Amino acid sequence: MAHIYVLALQNEVHERWTHAAACSLLDHWLTRQPDLAFGAQCDNNLIGAFVVGIRPWWDGNHLVDGELFVHPQFQNQGVARALMRCTLQTAIEKYNPVLWESYTFKDQQFPLDWYKRIGFSEIDEWVMIRAQVSTVAAKLGCAND
Repeated sequence: MAHIYVLALQNEVHERWTHAAACSLLDHWLTRQPDLAFGAQCDNNLIGAFVVGIRPWWDGNHLVDGELFVHPQFQNQGVARALMRCTLQTAIEKYNPVLWESYTFKDQQFPLDWYKRIGFSEIDEWVMIRAQVSTVAAKLGCAND
């Protein structure tokens, strides 16, 4: 699974995944929300997968985050859509989610345009922020033990 994750993302995003890092991420997801992890096969070989989480919120359950990836040889053949449909149907039956939140790259046409075509939209009220932990720790005066 990690091998396909690395292959699927190597030319699509600004991230540089290694096999070990992909294994750690996928292990996290499979432990966090195993009932919302689905794979797609062709000739008994894994060709893609999708995992997503549930987070309770004030207005009901939200689908959050998620990782969707398809082997490059099988992209643009409906595999991602089928994985999302299967996942969504299961999530609706088990958790009755009211909203789906996720992140994607704003400066790349794919996958943002694909998500918009299936009903996602950008929200103006939020901005994703991040910082190096070492920078925040230094600014807060945390001890470096």
